[in-house]
Parts: sequence; C-alpha cells; structure tokens
Amino acid sequence: KQWYQRRVRGLMASLVLVFVLALARVSISSAMTDQRMNGPIRDITYLGVKNGRMVVAYRGMGRVDFMGVNLAQYHDTNCMQQNRKYGDRNCQYAEFPLISFPATVKIVGSTIAHQGNSYSCRKPAVESWSYVEIGPDGMPVRQHFGNNNKF
Repeated sequence: KQWYQRRVRGLMASLVLVFVLALARVSISSAMTDQRMNGPIRDITYLGVKNGRMVVAYRGMGRVDFMGVNLAQYHDTNCMQQNRKYGDRNCQYAEFPLISFPATVKIVGSTIAHQGNSYSCRKPAVESWSYVEIGPDGMPVRQHFGNNNKF
C-alpha cells in the first residue's frame, strides 16, 4: 500500500510540473505577442520591394501610412502568411502598392489607443515616423527613424 501511495504522489507531482511548464510557455509566447501587438506604433522600418509590394515592418497597435502619397494598404494576407513570406521578426508587416522609384518618402504611424490587463496606451502626442530614401531598385538606400520609444 505504501508503494502505491508513493507512486500516486509521484504521478501527481509530475502532472503539476507539466502544468506549470505549459503555463510558463503560454505566458512567454503571449509576452512576445504583447511586444509585437501592444503599445504605440514604433520601430517603423521600410524593408524594400518583395513579391511586387513595398513592405514596411513595425511594432505596436495601429497602422502605418505613407505621407504625401495616397496608397491603400493591401489586406489580403494575414499575419501568419506574412511571417512565412518575410520572416517572424516579432513585428507586424504592412504591404503597399509600388510607387515610381527612386523616391524619398515619410512613413508615419497611427496608434490606436487601447487598454490591456496590466497597461494602458494612449495615442502619443507625436507618432513615430521614418524618412526613407528609396533607390531605383525599390530597396532602401538610407533611413532616418523618429521613434516613440516610451513603451
């Protein structure tokens, strides 16, 4: 009988350990998602032309737009498809139609105010932005960042 009780206690301890490890893994992955999806728009980076589209990477909740150029963002792929195409860099991607190159553009973020369990995010007084000098091949020649790094 003692052997049986020790065996049951050992199995119970193993189950608790497995549950704790699974819970820790979920919280780690959700923390990575929080970093990518929450907070003000920041880290705006023009990646270049890929698959016939101009690709911009950014972090935060909201969207990015090209200033002075009326471009509608493509919404025909989800984040998992974009991660497969461009790599999972813990960011979001925005895809835009091509413009004539070479060009100098300003990409500006537009944060959506939101609130979570342990934080709240207001729309910043000054949004993050990036000046990009694009070469004739559509790839970035030079970028200058103005980030809202208070997150």
